[in-house]
Amino acid sequence: MLIRLLRGTPAMLLCAFAVPTLAAATPLRVVVDENFPPFVQVAQGTPTGLGIEVLQAAADRAGVELEFVPVPFVQIQPAVDQGKADAIFPLAINPERLKLYDFSEPLVSTGGALFVRAPDPTPESLRALNGKSVITPKTGPLANYIQRNAPEVKLATTADYDETLEQLVAGKADAAALNLQVGSRFVADNYAGRVTVPDRYFWELPLAVAIPKASVGLTPVLERLNEGIRAIREDGSWAGIMKRYEGR
Repeated sequence: MLIRLLRGTPAMLLCAFAVPTLAAATPLRVVVDENFPPFVQVAQGTPTGLGIEVLQAAADRAGVELEFVPVPFVQIQPAVDQGKADAIFPLAINPERLKLYDFSEPLVSTGGALFVRAPDPTPESLRALNGKSVITPKTGPLANYIQRNAPEVKLATTADYDETLEQLVAGKADAAALNLQVGSRFVADNYAGRVTVPDRYFWELPLAVAIPKASVGLTPVLERLNEGIRAIREDGSWAGIMKRYEGR
């Protein structure tokens, strides 16, 4: 597995027609959120997780060497702006970002889901909560989405995931809108048996590798990576990785 951590040496660049591109033997430096389980987390200095395994499998198949640059969430964009990384992963594909980045084909999915007190079942949709109270962390993207797409929901925001789930189990809201994977992890660690883990998204977002459009010289690398993504989906490797992470 070709995983190398950044050690302060910038990737070599070749200039062709004044457009930056990677040398053949130069790794693609990918900045990752160091604490985004189950997709990425750092263990003993090395990035691991569902997203890392899928991306590495695709890169291995495509013959693309990767160099992961793990940083806190707030340092992801600065790492690219300052030339410390060539690409971002995982980044959700949306219309606003498509104006700024070229994306690989999706590798995994994430999104918003509705958590309710056990033993109640997962609501069918946001619309099913019209007139009811829903809470979500103010720092995430779900509050804006709910405001735009479900204006009849009584929305309130909280400081973080713990406060959201504490209010939910205390009966202060009818449902909590959280990232499915992250919320499920919090429930398993601290609220097992008190909160129903959702079985569906109300807003699904594909996660992919993103390269700034200004880095047009990296387009061939992205195309090769896409070939690797298609290959691991076709031969069952992608499904095998997903299976290993079920229930984690």
